[in-house]
Amino acid sequence: MEVPPPEPDARRAPRLASKGATEPSETRTRAGFRHGASGFEAEFNAYRQQRLALCVGVLFFVTLALMVMHAVLAQPVGVDYVGYWRHPSTWVHMAGILYVGVQHLLLRRGRWSGRALGLADTILQVSTVVSCAVIYELTYDLGNPSLVPMLGLFLVTRAVVVPSRAMRTFWGCLPAPLLILAIQVSHGDLKVWHGLALPPGGFAELVTWDLTYLVLCGAVAVVASRVNFRLRVSAYEARQLDQYVLEGLIGKGAMGEVHRARHALMRRPTAIKLVRSEVLSERMLKRFEQEVRQTSRLTHPNTIRIYDYGQTADGVFYYAMELLDGADLERLVESTGPLAPARVIHVLAQAAGALAEAHAIGLVHRDVKPSNLLLCRQGLDHDVVKVMDFGLVRDTGATEASISGADEICGSPHTISPEVVSGEPATAASDLYALGAVGCWLLTGKPIFDASNLMEMVVAHMQRPPIKPSARGASVPADLERLLLACLSKRPDERPASAEALRGALLACADAGHWTELEASAWWKGHPELAQVEAAPA
Repeated sequence: MEVPPPEPDARRAPRLASKGATEPSETRTRAGFRHGASGFEAEFNAYRQQRLALCVGVLFFVTLALMVMHAVLAQPVGVDYVGYWRHPSTWVHMAGILYVGVQHLLLRRGRWSGRALGLADTILQVSTVVSCAVIYELTYDLGNPSLVPMLGLFLVTRAVVVPSRAMRTFWGCLPAPLLILAIQVSHGDLKVWHGLALPPGGFAELVTWDLTYLVLCGAVAVVASRVNFRLRVSAYEARQLDQYVLEGLIGKGAMGEVHRARHALMRRPTAIKLVRSEVLSERMLKRFEQEVRQTSRLTHPNTIRIYDYGQTADGVFYYAMELLDGADLERLVESTGPLAPARVIHVLAQAAGALAEAHAIGLVHRDVKPSNLLLCRQGLDHDVVKVMDFGLVRDTGATEASISGADEICGSPHTISPEVVSGEPATAASDLYALGAVGCWLLTGKPIFDASNLMEMVVAHMQRPPIKPSARGASVPADLERLLLACLSKRPDERPASAEALRGALLACADAGHWTELEASAWWKGHPELAQVEAAPA
């Protein structure tokens, strides 16, 4: 199933028009979107930028083709080639081509805000109408059979291609008939139109025909914008999976997408993970169903909660999970730097507790890494850890290895254990090795080995001792460093006996408990840019 770009809530549409809101970036603050409007706004702006770039690109090639046609295929009436290139209308035409070409290139780069896109759309309409009017004025004595029809065609095309409210289109179309009428009235004694002699009284017919044509094109453009916008509103409202309504894209991955959503009845904020249908073989479907069943068995507060799962009529597999407000540890360290030892103990103890529950019922995560550990705020609690993405978990009691993936080498090159690299199945001790590597990352912001490529990094897990955090300049208490190095032992039996034992050892460190809720609250207040909606990777 291809998920269409989201649009505003259909039941909000009348209010949007009455409030005078223009595009989603404005409607969110003026009319009040549902939760997830920020995700929708970014997604809508990306789609709008794409459509505006398409419209500008088409206009560029059309105007360029018209210039080639006039210059090469048909010599302008009464003007030689040299005179044609010196004529002011030619320079206006060339300036218009240059402008739309540059705008097309700019629209294809980066991400524009809703305000910038609205301004670019307005400038496109005004500049096109004004330049056409200027060329019409400069070439009026010569007759120009294509200009007025092309202007009307542009107004309609832009309304169909670029999503916009009807009033923006109306004000963009209004100058066209007024300027053309003003030019024709100023040349009221003209006896030639488009190279043809006008009969007596023919000037009135000329004005009436062109004015009627542009007014009709403007009316069609306004109606097209209104219908286009409302259809897209309906498409947004139809973005529903069973009892969940999708409200905005959170992120994309190789396997699919994660959307913010709400339950239609309980209105509970939810994250929906959609698995792309083209990669959903029968084996993959079984794998993801197993993932949901396994993860839903976990009830630890530091494990992401799974609410529901299902499959749509067109074959899209999805599951609903809790919506988290925070940042994964990889992004957090890259943005703010290494963490204090007391905070690292606080984080690792929570993650170890979540893994302890999983190990107790026979589940191995197999992909513990900074990006799969989220630090978030829940209610009045700060620095709450959530272990995410159990998509690679293995049930140690499973009998179908081909489904569970027990025969596959999985994990991150920076946290994979030596035994998994050598081809042995992952165990609970493998998760502890990975958690030890995560702890070193949190203290230093660097992996446990220096390597020039990922293959060298993987081999290092088998052959080289890890670099101590203190050797990288980090101020680390001796007891915490010894515990992390024990987790990173090459031999699984030399690591802590279990995740629960690791959690106990962490809480027994001298710095345990020194990171307080007051400090955590102050830290989050100082880093509002990291308090964003997150969910398990797609």
